[in-house]
Amino acid sequence: MIEWSDLIERLEPGDVLQPLAGSSRLRVESIDSEQLCLRQQLWRACLTPDDLRTAVAVLEQAPAGTTPLELAEQIRARYSSGSEVTVGCSRVPNLSAVVLHHLGAIV
Repeated sequence: MIEWSDLIERLEPGDVLQPLAGSSRLRVESIDSEQLCLRQQLWRACLTPDDLRTAVAVLEQAPAGTTPLELAEQIRARYSSGSEVTVGCSRVPNLSAVVLHHLGAIV
């Protein structure tokens, strides 16, 4: 499945990714061994290797045909229950799904 090294090899600053919904595109601002930062017109958010591992684990358990938006909701559910509870607003589930979709892990 997708590893952090795949992101480093395939993404670079300036690359544009399609959002899950709407037309406001996401631009890769920076990427290194610690984080991938994406910028949209009104905000900036970053993913870490741990975020990607969690998203890939959720994807591996998702039923065939899961859409990027459905995956984002499954990732959000993972972060809101069990031992990985994360409080507060986070763009991590959506950004994880956007990145996995961009890399072809989700159709």
